[in-house]
Amino acid sequence: MSGGVDSSVVAALLAREDYDLRAVYMRNWSTLDERGSMQAGSGGAMGCDWQREWRDVQAVCRHLGRIPVDMIDLSQAYWLQVFEPALEQWTEGTTPNPDVECNRSIKFGALMDRILGPSLDGWLATGHYAQRTMYEGRTLLQRGRDPTKDQSFFLSSVPPSRLTHALFPLGSMHKTDVRALARTLQLPTADKDESMGLCFVGERGSGAHAFARFLDHYVISEPGDLVTPEGHVLGQHRGLHTLTIGQRARIPSLLERYYVAKKDPATRRITVVPGKTHPMLQCVALDTDTFAWHTPIPLLDTPLLAQVRYRQNAQPCIVQSRGSSGVRIAFEPSMQAVSPGQTVVVYDGQVCVGSGTIDRVYTEA
Repeated sequence: MSGGVDSSVVAALLAREDYDLRAVYMRNWSTLDERGSMQAGSGGAMGCDWQREWRDVQAVCRHLGRIPVDMIDLSQAYWLQVFEPALEQWTEGTTPNPDVECNRSIKFGALMDRILGPSLDGWLATGHYAQRTMYEGRTLLQRGRDPTKDQSFFLSSVPPSRLTHALFPLGSMHKTDVRALARTLQLPTADKDESMGLCFVGERGSGAHAFARFLDHYVISEPGDLVTPEGHVLGQHRGLHTLTIGQRARIPSLLERYYVAKKDPATRRITVVPGKTHPMLQCVALDTDTFAWHTPIPLLDTPLLAQVRYRQNAQPCIVQSRGSSGVRIAFEPSMQAVSPGQTVVVYDGQVCVGSGTIDRVYTEA
């Protein structure tokens, strides 16, 4: 349970069933600890985010008939397995997705091991909007019924062996129905606002610029040039982590809008192009060296769908083999603004059949 309305409704639904039920609150980041590592007053950290969420979890468990509840601190594992590797990628100018890695290695990794034991005896239920389906005797991930809330993208790297022990009670529901049920059951979190974005950014604002300011506390900012594809210098940037592929680069001296098309870690140069339809922003293919198929056999050279961002419309693709675990994914038509480091998720209809981290991007120019 996270302290939000979704996991609260999951607890309420399961409390109606004949389960030996126990609630768990996973602490993986503390703004109180974080503030101690920053200069005084620099981070805007609230210092009590996890404490507030923990109180809400306890309140819901009391409301539902005193469900036993524990807090498990996995903040060290999160730092070592998720945040530090992501920092390395941001420093080098790529675009990682910590939420995808958190689900694979922490929530359905370290946490599942801790509560279910080495034999994985039992189930871990979460408030994700996703579903499970069987495919040739193996448990696979399927999109949630509510297309506006489907979270299969974030669960895409969880292996089938772990999904076998996962429950997603909200997968067949719409968010409006979940909220209405929470109010009917008078849950303490029924009218709580949605939590958006990465867990460790907290309430420091939204958008790319707020996130870049957060990273400034952890990444050494090395400024560099903003250049045209021909090499003409148009301005300066504060660091590779402050801009991502497809993001608008605000250049005070220019009225025309320019967008980030390429990063060069060796020179610290960022190439910018005029307009979002520029050929350098149109991805025709990408390589991933560590693609994991969730199906018994790879679905190569067959029409599939792929997406590289949450809530992006999946686009037609063909997956081709590149060695033992690498693949090339080709798009027709092209996909806009794709960055190395992002997660690419491949679907066969509504079913997630594989995912990987993008290593190389090929564009129209």
